[in-house]
Amino acid sequence: MIRESGFEAVLHWWDDSFIESEIFTKEEQSDLIRKEGLVIENAHLQFNNVNHLWLDTQDGQGAFEGYLSDIDGLAAYDIPVAVMHLTSGQNPPHISDIGMYRIHALVERAEKRGVRIAVENVSNIHILNHVLDTIKSPMLGLCYDSGHDYIWSPAPYKILEKYKDRLFAVHLHDNMGQNDDHLAPGEGRINWDIVRAGVEGSVYTGSYALEIGTATTLKPRTPQEHLALCFESAASVLS
Repeated sequence: MIRESGFEAVLHWWDDSFIESEIFTKEEQSDLIRKEGLVIENAHLQFNNVNHLWLDTQDGQGAFEGYLSDIDGLAAYDIPVAVMHLTSGQNPPHISDIGMYRIHALVERAEKRGVRIAVENVSNIHILNHVLDTIKSPMLGLCYDSGHDYIWSPAPYKILEKYKDRLFAVHLHDNMGQNDDHLAPGEGRINWDIVRAGVEGSVYTGSYALEIGTATTLKPRTPQEHLALCFESAASVLS
């Protein structure tokens, strides 16, 4: 259905937390995606436990080891980019020595495995700036999320310019400026001319990847209608 709607690539969720409803493991899903002729642009790592990375606790060590395993898994499945949140929620832990040590170690593992880590802009842009400005590895860069940027950044679109030489992934979706709606491009208030120019002016050469949900659609639609709308709206504002 995705391929038939015109898409050539997908974002993959690298976690089995939805196994009961999705049936297939993340590895099995990877095989199915490629069997349908689709490219796996990148894989999103889970973020429910990411705040623990910054804490000197057993849970923090467990989260760290889980991310190391994820990087190994992506390398084994030839998935080139791991998208990762550095924090979760509106009140994450502060930057810590143990957290930075773990991020450094994850980047070192990524360098050895040939997997690039793209850290995504979420509500706490300060931590993302600190990590990217501190760790200069060519295997660490930005995943630009247009929706997050528009609702949480004090200066939307500026992060695209700042890290244009380290843009590894994009998550494109729209909103009304208040909530993380994950609408199709053009259904909200984001200035897509600025976003398009920012992406085109960067080193990024991948797909215009959409991260559009169904929970906040402006009107009911079938899966086929949803995919068609996503493809057509993206084509109209990004081409």
